[in-house]
Amino acid sequence: MKPLGIILIVLCIAAFAGVIYVYAVSSLSVSYMDCIATDPVTQLDFFNAMKAQLLDGTFVGTRFSDAEIASPDQLLYYTWTVRLNNATFLTADAAEIQIVPMSGDILQIGDPSEHTVPSGRSLELSATVLTSRSMHSIREAIVTWYFWGLPFSARVTLGR
Repeated sequence: MKPLGIILIVLCIAAFAGVIYVYAVSSLSVSYMDCIATDPVTQLDFFNAMKAQLLDGTFVGTRFSDAEIASPDQLLYYTWTVRLNNATFLTADAAEIQIVPMSGDILQIGDPSEHTVPSGRSLELSATVLTSRSMHSIREAIVTWYFWGLPFSARVTLGR
């Protein structure tokens, strides 16, 4: 019985070491791709629909300011894109990007779909923010994902 107990203990320690090794080498690389500025005047239907969603409480996204939304000629949409490259053998679940707001930012449009990054693959994530026309396009973003239910994140500078 004693040799069987020793073998089981060695197997448990080896399994525990294997799990620690998997998490130690499991990381995604996050890199900035590009930023596109869009004038809301060219997309008035979308802009008006978004304002109506804000008024009736059905807007999906993050509101940074409670101030009244100005006319579309005073605002801009910035859309940033990042690439997540999964070089591990784990699948990254629930990947998302959240922009760190600045003083002129009004809202970030939400992405209702859940993104996964399979092992050995890459994925491009985008985030769109409605902001004042006078604001620059450099922001920070927090990209989060899960490996086997444990959260991971990376902070990325966008716009450079």
